[in-house]
Amino acid sequence: MQRSALLRIADLTIALTSEDPKLTVSTQGANTQFVVREAEPDDAEPDVRVRARWGNLAEVSGGRKLFDSGGLWQLFTANGGLRFHFTSPAWGPLPYKVAWFDKEFASGEVLVHRPYFPPGHLVYPLEYPLDELLIIHLLAAGRGVEVHACGVVDGSGQGYLFAGQSGAGKTTMARLWQKPEEITVLSDDRIILRYQAGQFWMYGTPWHGEAGLSSPARAPLKGVYLLRHGPSNRLVPLRRSSTAARLVACSFPPFYHSSGLDFTLGFLDQLVEAVPCYELSFTPDERVIALVRRS
Repeated sequence: MQRSALLRIADLTIALTSEDPKLTVSTQGANTQFVVREAEPDDAEPDVRVRARWGNLAEVSGGRKLFDSGGLWQLFTANGGLRFHFTSPAWGPLPYKVAWFDKEFASGEVLVHRPYFPPGHLVYPLEYPLDELLIIHLLAAGRGVEVHACGVVDGSGQGYLFAGQSGAGKTTMARLWQKPEEITVLSDDRIILRYQAGQFWMYGTPWHGEAGLSSPARAPLKGVYLLRHGPSNRLVPLRRSSTAARLVACSFPPFYHSSGLDFTLGFLDQLVEAVPCYELSFTPDERVIALVRRS
């Protein structure tokens, strides 16, 4: 029975440990690719340590509400940190899970509502959207930005970022690039961008789209392509100012966190100054790959 896991997403490390012998840590789906091994007490300091246990969430209350996603989760200030409440109409009004983190997001605790789950039920305490919310807050502390994008690595190790809102064609683009054998698709929906060792990098995430494509790999960012459907394949260089604004619209900053939002805006401004950016109109055929590579 697994009681701990060390996860690494975009070079950010999460040490997850169950403090309850009756609660096992069971990673699921694409998350298993991002598990390094079981967490150990003498591990080098992770970016965040998370403890998990069963609890009765009828006893959890208080705090000032900062944000409401509109049904799936809510965020409160509590005990000098932040507390997430996760609810589902399948169970009832009480949260099925609550997660508290200190203000630096260096440590936290997840409580899973015991009455909602049968004995022996395997639980992944960081189940989506908590894992993504945790990473978003770690990134907002000067580390990077997550964007709504497809990320592709070609055979030479260069990374191409195809950004756009839902319906822009990210999954279609991922499937087109998936056919050449030397290609790696980092994700068909969510990519993390970071600046390390003097250059911008893009990383795969476990939060994939319809194609179900994800990878823990990374690649240096060669170009940014803002997607739109069109009658033909066409590439138009973009002005830096307009590109930054469009990337912000595709990003996932914590809008209730002023310093995190300021960092996101500054980070994307720097990125568009350093990396070539284009608007890419395309039709769903493989000729668009050659067009992008020539850019």
